[in-house]
Amino acid sequence: MTETPGLSTEPVAPMSHTKSAGSALVAEVQLRLPADSAYVAVLRSVTAGLAARCDLTLDEIEDLRIAIDEACALLLPLAQSGASLLTTFELTTGRLIAHSRVSTRPGAQLGRDGFGWTVLDALTSRVDVTEAESELSISLTKERGEIPQ
Repeated sequence: MTETPGLSTEPVAPMSHTKSAGSALVAEVQLRLPADSAYVAVLRSVTAGLAARCDLTLDEIEDLRIAIDEACALLLPLAQSGASLLTTFELTTGRLIAHSRVSTRPGAQLGRDGFGWTVLDALTSRVDVTEAESELSISLTKERGEIPQ
């Protein structure tokens, strides 16, 4: 095998981890993007693809795509210059949890009284916020609802 300059032939660690929890399959996937609104479309697409793997309905997937967009709209203006947006997804049959976090500028605070927050609350099963001195995260949980028969 010939080596190409700049390319490694070393094995690459997988980006996801799968384990069994009872009868449900659980996987964790991480996506790191620049904390820039230009990359939110990538995050929306990945979210939709992973939500489909969790057997969420088309309406639930669309709700989650909109919710991840609103979470980014709340997080990205508070990000430090040059920061990354790290989103960790926890996949379970019938449920997806997306934890998005950024390093924030000093004194940055998340507003929880605007339209974006109302959208998050309406479109997800649960919204959690974790604020640390220099980091902010929003966790969105979407669970599959009852399917009419």
